[in-house]
Amino acid sequence: MLFFFIGSMMFTLALCVVSYRFFAQKIEQFQMKLDDGRGYYLISMLLVAFVSSALAFFAGSMLGFQGNPQQQDSMVLIVLLNAVVALLALIYGLVHFREGERY
Repeated sequence: MLFFFIGSMMFTLALCVVSYRFFAQKIEQFQMKLDDGRGYYLISMLLVAFVSSALAFFAGSMLGFQGNPQQQDSMVLIVLLNAVVALLALIYGLVHFREGERY
């Protein structure tokens, strides 16, 4: 269960980092306005939260964690923490996005 917990969190964090880097690069290279980038990043983080939580629940069910009541509680905790990780990444991204400088 611990490896499932860590693996699920790392998967969610990896999706968040990839999304942040993608939109930060687009904003810094002036391919996207700052406000548009923040909006698209918001939508992508909501999708990451939903997809990672759904995949964690599906994988936990496939691994048999849903049958045991104690493990079922832990699986629900993992699903909720995946959403929290994505929302914390959303807060970080919205605060740290910066436009590039033109010379």
